[in-house]
Amino acid sequence: MNSVWKELHSNYQAQDWIEKPSLFAETAVQYFPKSGKILELGAGHGQDSIFFINQGYEVVSTDIETSSLKLNLSKLPETLTKKIKVMQVDLKEPLPYKDNSFDIVYAHLSLHYFDQEITYEIINEIERILKPGGVIAFLTNSISDPEYNTGTRIEEDYFLIGKANKRYFSIDSARKLTRSFEVNLIDNLGQSYKDRIKGINNLIRFIGHKPLG
Repeated sequence: MNSVWKELHSNYQAQDWIEKPSLFAETAVQYFPKSGKILELGAGHGQDSIFFINQGYEVVSTDIETSSLKLNLSKLPETLTKKIKVMQVDLKEPLPYKDNSFDIVYAHLSLHYFDQEITYEIINEIERILKPGGVIAFLTNSISDPEYNTGTRIEEDYFLIGKANKRYFSIDSARKLTRSFEVNLIDNLGQSYKDRIKGINNLIRFIGHKPLG
């Protein structure tokens, strides 16, 4: 599977938007506490991690394939590299962090590659490592995507398309997944730069927080 992500990251490296923060990051940061520690899951090339450290956050930037991430983050000035840590993390495994250790967990188009059981385990792990009141923010595929219901069906809303397994969410299924969190934003109006080119703006956005008690 690492070879799939390495190929994908290599293709993205040539895109003109690869050094910009994502549209979702610019929205999500408005819901974050003014300071704190962020865990980014599936950071890709690290453009959102860089955006967050420039906003004053401490960031743990993770991906299953970290070569592109390390390359881009190595270009940062030393004053910023001290505020970011790169780790290889496989989301199919328990997250290697202590309970209540992050103020924010952020995931841009990285939580929709897993079967239902693993997806729920990931959300449970996010809840475990978030501090009370901590923010969860993610962007995922939508059932309104043109690719939905193509390829080989694995389970409901989950398909093998090309070389990757992809899950597609509705607002309802995203809310069911996140039922233990309080909602700040949930809709199907999300957009990425690559989808903007295709005129698609139906990605699922979720921003919520872990209850205080």
